[in-house]
Amino acid sequence: LVEPGHPLADSLEEINKAASRSADLTRQLLTFARRQAADPVPLDLNATVDGMLQMLRQLIGEDVELSWTPGSNPGPIRMDPSQLDQILTNLCVNARDAVAEADPGRVTIETRLDAFDPAYCAGHPGYLPGRYLQLAVRDNGCGMPKETVARLFEPYFTTKEKGKGTGLGLATVYGIVKQNHGFIVVESEPGQGTVFRIYLPLYVAPTGESAPAPQGSSCPESP
Repeated sequence: LVEPGHPLADSLEEINKAASRSADLTRQLLTFARRQAADPVPLDLNATVDGMLQMLRQLIGEDVELSWTPGSNPGPIRMDPSQLDQILTNLCVNARDAVAEADPGRVTIETRLDAFDPAYCAGHPGYLPGRYLQLAVRDNGCGMPKETVARLFEPYFTTKEKGKGTGLGLATVYGIVKQNHGFIVVESEPGQGTVFRIYLPLYVAPTGESAPAPQGSSCPESP
């Protein structure tokens, strides 16, 4: 190990950061291409968010206020825990960047149980009938025009400065949600902030089979 202050310390730190970025990019590419093996299990959505809060607060920084509003006993979903971690991480990073000019920047995570019938979906493009757990990430950032919202999930599309985004974060989120039979609704207007609403199907165990206890995230719990 190189001690802090060693002439090579800074260079090695940059190499380590580059390796981490490369590994993350590889994971995102594999996920988007659906080549990364998934191991879906019943998950407690609220417990997963609880378990990630400490990491998410470190990720978005001390200058951004992170709020968490859990729905009461919303029920389980079924998906790979690492995929849910990726959804939360990518959406919070996106929100962090969006509130860079806000004072103070605010990011809110919310969950709740929703149900949509065919009549409702007929009048709301993008919605699908069924019972879903909603995971919403809201920010008070700069917001986006409709033209930008329409392209958000295109691979490599980004509004960030060159070198500050891969353009795969939201595309990865889209791919994961579709893979798990869910859908996404984005609400945004310039100067009014943005909310990403992720709808994931409520998990119901097959008839005659008792559902295992929902798991939470493997991330360390917040104090």
